Amino acid sequence: MLVFLSVCILILNLVAAYVRVGVNFYLDFFGNDGFIKLYVFGIRIFKARIHFEHDENNSNNLVVEHGKKEGKIHLNNDPQDKKSVAAMLRNPAMSDILVEKISAHFTVGKTNDAFFTVGVLQTLRVLFYAFLAPVKCRYSMKITESFTPVYNRDVIHADFIGIIGISIADIIVSLVGNLIKKADFGNRKETAKI
Repeated sequence: MLVFLSVCILILNLVAAYVRVGVNFYLDFFGNDGFIKLYVFGIRIFKARIHFEHDENNSNNLVVEHGKKEGKIHLNNDPQDKKSVAAMLRNPAMSDILVEKISAHFTVGKTNDAFFTVGVLQTLRVLFYAFLAPVKCRYSMKITESFTPVYNRDVIHADFIGIIGISIADIIVSLVGNLIKKADFGNRKETAKI
């Protein structure tokens, strides 16, 4: 009985504890090539290659290739599109993720064109701060960044490293609550029809 109680307490602690997940995202814009890696306790648990694609429907996608599997994230803000960035951010599980730290490094250069290099680098700086302003307001996190100009070769690289906290218990509670809301909303629709 004591062993069972000890195991139950240990499992509940593991489910309720926040797990820190490291994320490394790298993208070479000129080469249209990159990768994303996920780490838990310093051990890589996921690695996928990424690139951008413009398909026949005139939509832009971020393609994630993991082994023989391929998934697409539609780069639009249409909440009705299930694969869009907006729909992913509206997922109830996303509200339970705590962003603890983001570190970004941008490298930009064009051979013998300092104006292009500085212009693109400053544009990236403005976009980076504009994108992270709402995230910084929502989470109390640490942000570090660096912007490096390169004047002797053509390069645009972006490298992000982030640490996020995930609690399995919070995600389970959020998903169950969302299912209950959907079931209750469906019952209300049927009652209204009657």
